[in-house]
Amino acid sequence: IICQSPPNMFSKNNHHKERSKYSSVPHFSDSENDDSSSDGGEDDFISREIRQQQLQMKQQDEGLEMLGQSAERLSKISLGIHEELGHQNK
Repeated sequence: IICQSPPNMFSKNNHHKERSKYSSVPHFSDSENDDSSSDGGEDDFISREIRQQQLQMKQQDEGLEMLGQSAERLSKISLGIHEELGHQNK
């Protein structure tokens, strides 16, 4: 039996420039939010909140990336154990 590991769906090559594969909210910059309204305090609040949410999404994406890598390692280890047990049972 030849066991192959599943395709690496968590590889770094799958990342997009502005957002990762997990994030669904596009990246906003301060220049995109500048509508020259008279209420600058509200715009600042919104900009800060957007940056905070982007930071949280980045941290979550990093955690999911690590989780995916761990799952891939466990998969490879379990396939190795399966193959070793198969050889021992012959």
